Amino acid sequence: MSSSVPAPQPSDPKSLVEYGYDQIAPRYLAWSAPRPTTTRMHYLEKLISILPAGASCLELGCGAGVPCTQALVARGFAVTGNDISASQIELAKEHVPQATLIQGDMLALDFQQGSFDAVVAFYSIFHLPGQEQGMLVEKVTGWLKEGGWFLFNLATNEGDVLVDDWMGVKMFSSGLGVEGNREMMRVGGKGLKVVEDEVAMEMVGRIEEKFHWVLAQKVEVP
Repeated sequence: MSSSVPAPQPSDPKSLVEYGYDQIAPRYLAWSAPRPTTTRMHYLEKLISILPAGASCLELGCGAGVPCTQALVARGFAVTGNDISASQIELAKEHVPQATLIQGDMLALDFQQGSFDAVVAFYSIFHLPGQEQGMLVEKVTGWLKEGGWFLFNLATNEGDVLVDDWMGVKMFSSGLGVEGNREMMRVGGKGLKVVEDEVAMEMVGRIEEKFHWVLAQKVEVP
């Protein structure tokens, strides 16, 4: 999808991410759909195996709904998908019409406490500025039911990254470093017990990249 709207300035990272994914949504789908990473699918399948029948799930950064939203819907779960990009949400409507889809900033979402059995976020939280990632973890903790699960991955680098040409657009991401991620979980994820904590290398296109994977369970009400 193309647009005559000028790209936002790098000083407005969320608008940059939104604009970027609006521009490349079909191209990104064509690139990403054939290569669901083995790490992501391993963790998703593990999560699916422990969720109760009819579980309520929230996916943050659902993109076009392929493959993860589709996998959750296929198991009969009640799925809510969110993405900052309107173009991605339009594609998701085609691929997962059974899901409830919400366009907007994930940090601005508002759900009742204890709404979800699981929240998942794949390759999405690191598009938030670093100082907002802990705020999101705190909100997710509240949205989870007691015993609910939070599965996500984060960047392993420290600091903001602005790529000038990522599939033809500027793209922003931010990391706290692995130990920074763990400290963020200790502070923002009070009430969450980390069950899996893995730094895994995987192929992203032709490039090897490391991501920090976390699976945590809500064991008490903060």
